[in-house]
Amino acid sequence: MTEQLDQVFGRLVHRSWQRFSEELHTRETDDLLVGAVITAAVAQGNALIDLNSDGSHHYLRFQHRERGHRLMFQLTHRAGTVMAAKTLGQHAAVTIAYGEHVRDARTVWQALKTEVKSGFLDVGEPGVFTVDADLATGYVYVQVPLLLDLDQYFADHYTVKYPVLQEHIAAVTQACAKYLHGRIAA
Repeated sequence: MTEQLDQVFGRLVHRSWQRFSEELHTRETDDLLVGAVITAAVAQGNALIDLNSDGSHHYLRFQHRERGHRLMFQLTHRAGTVMAAKTLGQHAAVTIAYGEHVRDARTVWQALKTEVKSGFLDVGEPGVFTVDADLATGYVYVQVPLLLDLDQYFADHYTVKYPVLQEHIAAVTQACAKYLHGRIAA
């Protein structure tokens, strides 16, 4: 009987370690996402100029070293529990913004603000472009929220698929830049 109870105890400890590892991975995915975005953006010629976090939402701001445009990210890991991660997968709400310095930011901002006023625009919907400006610095931004499946960016628990992540950042950046250039030229 003693040996059987020792085996039962061993299985309980083993399964506890499995659950502990699952919980740890779910919590660490948030940190892994932030680090992966920083690494991918820097590899694309951007310098990290600001990083803030309130524990749930992470805000990153980059400036391209040669061209001077800016990228901003708001990252929120949505799978806070193992059950959510197993049921829904590892997801994040990600808003990416692309900004350029413009000569008369106040005038451009007023024109854009008037153009996009609509009662039908839901800013929280994925893929909906919105415009904002930082009048103190003269940057006008276009941003777009997305809900992303994080499993497409991680090969295993801690290996990042940088080519995929960099391609996705470049695609969103290009879409935002096209939207901005189309609005400024209009």
